[in-house]
Amino acid sequence: MDDVQQFDQVAEQTVVGAMLLDRDAIWTALDVLTPADFYSPKHEHIARAAASLAERDEPSDTIAVINELQQKGLIGNVGGDAYLFQLTSMVATTANVGYHADIVRQKAIRRRLAQAGLQITQMGSATEGDPMKLVDEAQQALELVAKNTRVAVHPVGDTIDATIARLAEKPEFMSTGFESLDKLIGGLAGGNLVVIGARPGEGKTIFGMNLATMLARRGMVVYVSLEMSEDELQLRLIAQFGEVHMKSLRNHALNDEQRKRVAIARQKMQGAPIFIDDRSTTLAEMRAFIRSVSRRGPLAGVVVDYLQLFEGGDPKQSRQEFVGSMSRQLKLLAKQLGVPVIALSQLSRQVEGRKSRVPMLSDLRESGSIEQDADVVLLLSYDRKTPADLTVAVAKNRHGENGEVSLIWQGQFARLRDRGWSPHGAVPLDGAEAA
Repeated sequence: MDDVQQFDQVAEQTVVGAMLLDRDAIWTALDVLTPADFYSPKHEHIARAAASLAERDEPSDTIAVINELQQKGLIGNVGGDAYLFQLTSMVATTANVGYHADIVRQKAIRRRLAQAGLQITQMGSATEGDPMKLVDEAQQALELVAKNTRVAVHPVGDTIDATIARLAEKPEFMSTGFESLDKLIGGLAGGNLVVIGARPGEGKTIFGMNLATMLARRGMVVYVSLEMSEDELQLRLIAQFGEVHMKSLRNHALNDEQRKRVAIARQKMQGAPIFIDDRSTTLAEMRAFIRSVSRRGPLAGVVVDYLQLFEGGDPKQSRQEFVGSMSRQLKLLAKQLGVPVIALSQLSRQVEGRKSRVPMLSDLRESGSIEQDADVVLLLSYDRKTPADLTVAVAKNRHGENGEVSLIWQGQFARLRDRGWSPHGAVPLDGAEAA
């Protein structure tokens, strides 16, 4: 790409010259671009100095910007005082600064695209490194182009009619499969991160698989299993779809009736758009798998089993910081995909030490960031004294009330069933308000 394609010299000079002449021109330009969008380093320095003065509500005329650059030791880098006065003499009017700023911005986007393309080409030529990780890095390089681009701003009134019009439509919530739970949280919404916390053996995976089968009625579902193999999860699906006892499946001890039920389950599973990923251990690998599935059809949701088993991260990070960064990435992933992401999470041993054994938000293991990032937090507790009951506490509900529901535990069939609704209003659990 030659210099003519990379940037527009006149447009850059016009924008910077207008910023030196008119305070309003500074804000108009910054509504469209950032100082980093200028190709010429000296124009970037001048724009940053003018913007810095305006943000401090100080004079931002040519003399003030010269002084600002002198204080930072940059006046020589921009061509001295003479160049700044030359810029102002080139501007006949500041009224068109928005138009020229848009030209600068578009050129910057094209440069970043070209740079990302070169970076991706180099990745493709690399002989080392995990290909799936390179695919994810390539995707991130392209996402960075969009991230560094200014988003058009508008007053709230410009979009209020569209919002009101959507009130006549049925909300885009997908059922959890449990009516009592739907009444509390409204269902599973696209873009939401739903965290399901429990101690080992208290229903995380069964709950996650039940939600996956419900989401599969709406589209493709990715079940990322960091703990169990695909074979193990398939046995659970056979138990769920065919009502075959898990003990018989594990022991390979099936009677004639159970074999018939396995055949029924097989037929149901062959049409189920559930894709199990039991090999990914990092977020990059998981994202690559999700992208492969999404090419087959529209995604309905992602289930991650479970959060604390992810690997990778900066060696300098503590485990708590790493898990927190993972929960944040999963929330961003939900927004990018526009589907619910359901993250199963381990609870700390503190639950077992309490007399009531009722889990709280503070029990989410290894990071308080999980609670902050989640739109909904469901905490599971299984009372072995009444083994037919699984209590699901809605401990956080960003868009509704907290409370709890009781589900029928059918562990032998790897499934849960609705019992009834027993709301507790908006009484917060763990002493925290729903946010």
